[in-house]
Amino acid sequence: PDNTVEVEEAFVQTTSLGNGLTLKAGRFFSAIGYLNPQHSHTWDFVDSPLAYQAMLGSQYGDDGAQLTWLPPLDQYVELGVEVGRGRTFPGSDSNRNGAGMVALTAHAGGDIGASHSWRAGISMLDAKASEQGLVATDASGTRVAQSFTGSTRVWIADAVWKWAPNGNPQRTNFKLQGEYLQSRRSGDLAHDVGGADLASTYSVRQSGWYVQAVYQFMPRWRVGARAEGLDPGSPDYGANTALIAPVTDRSRKDSLMVDFNPSEFSRVRLQVARDRAREGGADTQWFVQYQMSLGAHGAHSY
Repeated sequence: PDNTVEVEEAFVQTTSLGNGLTLKAGRFFSAIGYLNPQHSHTWDFVDSPLAYQAMLGSQYGDDGAQLTWLPPLDQYVELGVEVGRGRTFPGSDSNRNGAGMVALTAHAGGDIGASHSWRAGISMLDAKASEQGLVATDASGTRVAQSFTGSTRVWIADAVWKWAPNGNPQRTNFKLQGEYLQSRRSGDLAHDVGGADLASTYSVRQSGWYVQAVYQFMPRWRVGARAEGLDPGSPDYGANTALIAPVTDRSRKDSLMVDFNPSEFSRVRLQVARDRAREGGADTQWFVQYQMSLGAHGAHSY
């Protein structure tokens, strides 16, 4: 988060467990979806998609253990299971015993000729929340505090296709990727915490998506475009339904970017976005980003 310092990842991982198995333990980004396990400096845009912001708190990381399996097949297939503390949104940290998060992942991929490759998969994240602080707008337009206790299940379908002449991406390459997320929350919601404290049941099914394309048209130069959207669904607030303002607008955002890599360890990016996800109408956002990497760095995932 802004104005804070924290450890993103710190884990131990086996290198020779055998039988296609790999075990990881510590703090790490979950392997759900395609974008989530990647460090933000490898993202093709300054910010994460709206669906990730709304359903995963921008990027889901946790403290726990992960076991992945690569079956002995000619086709690339990877299956994974994670168990964690559930310390971040859509879960919440607490003093309870037991797992606060469970995730399942399944991905497959391969090559098509010498110039094309692909990967696709499906993931499920199940997280528990206890007295999770939220903010809502009541029927009179006033901001009020809420507290949610329950469970959230997020399903993610992801796919990516890459092209590079004869498999060499150094001069030119193209990448097309997209993800669809669906979140289902159910439990109890306390409305107007610190005031009326009106408790009732709560359930909602929401969804979001993004599609983006990035083209490197010459060494060190890339351009990209991303379209994305959110569907707020129809929340059921139980006995508190009449007290909470309904959200009916479907959020949209469209972004364009161009970036330049002066070296392997630095990047300059310009991005403009037309954001229709904020209250009060659309706005235009400009970003100028500079990245610099220092020291040894492990290889990036596909």
